[in-house]
Amino acid sequence: MNITPARPPSRIGESLYSALLYLYPRQFRQEYGRHMCQVFLDCYRDELRYKGSLARFWSSIFYDTIASAGSEHMHSLIVRCKRLLGLEQRHALASASISLNVGSLTDIGRKRAVNEDTMISIVPEDPNIMAHKGALFVVADGMGGHMKGEVASNLAVKYIHEIYYQDTSEDPQVALCHAIEVANHEICRHNDEQLGNEEQEARKNGMGTTCVAAVLKDNFIYIANVGDSLAYIVRGNSLLQLAQDHSWVAEQVLLGKLTPEEAKNHDKRNVITRCLGTQADVEVYTTSEPAQDGDILILCTDGLHALIGEDDLRSIVQQYSPEESTQRLIARANEQGGPDNITAVVVHISLAA
Repeated sequence: MNITPARPPSRIGESLYSALLYLYPRQFRQEYGRHMCQVFLDCYRDELRYKGSLARFWSSIFYDTIASAGSEHMHSLIVRCKRLLGLEQRHALASASISLNVGSLTDIGRKRAVNEDTMISIVPEDPNIMAHKGALFVVADGMGGHMKGEVASNLAVKYIHEIYYQDTSEDPQVALCHAIEVANHEICRHNDEQLGNEEQEARKNGMGTTCVAAVLKDNFIYIANVGDSLAYIVRGNSLLQLAQDHSWVAEQVLLGKLTPEEAKNHDKRNVITRCLGTQADVEVYTTSEPAQDGDILILCTDGLHALIGEDDLRSIVQQYSPEESTQRLIARANEQGGPDNITAVVVHISLAA
């Protein structure tokens, strides 16, 4: 299909959105502007591809930008006041003890025509943002057939990123949960706009996505997830699953009705019991764990963890750098057939003595 005619509108749209970004504080714009433009372009092209209402799309963009820019200016003002009062120094010293080495990679796999996974890794260069909000990692696995799961996963990552860093809560877990709830609302709204006045039951079959998000702040790891994208910590010779697996087979294993071996080959192994975008309210699982020096954080979709055993997962990330680990993990999943999209984020955590 020839997509040349769509390029000029995209350039015009990008220029207009880039101009809107000047509503944000300069420091925030320099830190996140490039990623925000990329996410905007993805959503804009989807509107063109599916012949959505550009007037409604731009109306939403203007409203969200003005609201979030105002919130970010307020946050900047609060930070400046804290500095003047001497309250920011304590947080900056606590976060300065964390050093992160990050690798992230996504792959279409061997059986899928489209990669519906989306990921993001944000380690703020600004020490004040790092001290106040920490580093953010998100992995999302979209679903929805003709409704295009890649749109849902992109929306999830976009809103979790934006809302988390705009949230003024002092509790990262509260802010992370709130960001995921907003992402769910926005994906539901997008479904409603695409499906119009169809019955509510039909809307449940619209696009959706799993997500797992992690925040590293003040020597703590905060986790939130919905669906079967998971997070793990490798610590010494152990692998600790931090996120909760919201799949039908995982729930049956917890109930003692299936063994882990039976679950791996069960007909319903791909059925999830919770996701973003299909219902107005979503239950977000959250947990936290004190970080230890040498910990390795892993976020991944089921296209990885369903195919690689825990021993292999632990062994690979311990032997190799984060970047090489993600390459080897994805290669191993593809060796096992690669039936799904595959995404991994690996973070080596070093704490100052």
